[in-house]
Amino acid sequence: MSTRDSRSDAVLIDLCNTGDRDAAVDAFEALYQRHKQYVLRVAYRYTQDSDLALDVLQETFSYILRKLPPSGEGLDLGSKLQTLLYVAAKNSAISLLRKTRRTDSAVDPDELPTPAYRDTSELAQLLRGLPAGQRELMTLRFVDDCSLRDIAGILDIPLGTVKSRLHQAIQGMRKSRYVKEFFNK
Repeated sequence: MSTRDSRSDAVLIDLCNTGDRDAAVDAFEALYQRHKQYVLRVAYRYTQDSDLALDVLQETFSYILRKLPPSGEGLDLGSKLQTLLYVAAKNSAISLLRKTRRTDSAVDPDELPTPAYRDTSELAQLLRGLPAGQRELMTLRFVDDCSLRDIAGILDIPLGTVKSRLHQAIQGMRKSRYVKEFFNK
C-alpha cells in the first residue's frame, strides 16, 4: 500500500472494522505507513533511544491491532487517529522506560519521563527553558500541528486549560534566556 493513500483515517478504520480480511489488512497497512513516522517522533521524545522508539512503534500498532476484529470489538474514533496514537505511544514509552529502569538502575518506577530534546534544532533550543509540560504542549501545537481541541483530548485536560497553558508557555518563552540568546546570535 502506498503512503499516499487518499482514503481518510475514518474510512480506513471502518475498513479495518468491517471489511473482509484483504481489505482490512490493506487498510491497516495504509494507516501504519501514514502514521509510523509520527509515532516514532513521539516515542523518541520520551525514550531518546532509536531502538526503544522502534519498540514503542511496534507496541503502539499492536495495541491498535488488538482493538480491531477479529480479536477486538473494533475501533471507534471519537477524535482524530493521531490523538489516539499519541496517547498510545506516550503510554507505551513510559511503560517501556519503567521496565528498563527497574532492571537497569534503582530509579523510582513512579517517576514519569518527560519529553526530552537532545537535538540542536532551533525549536529545541527555544523550548529548552520551558517546564516539561509546556514543552509537550508547544510541541503538540507547533511541531505536530495539533488543534487546541486535539491537544485537550491528547492530554485529557479541558480546552480552557490548554489555552491558558499555551499562553503561559508563550509568555515563558518570551522571558526565557534561551530565546534571548537565540535571537542575539
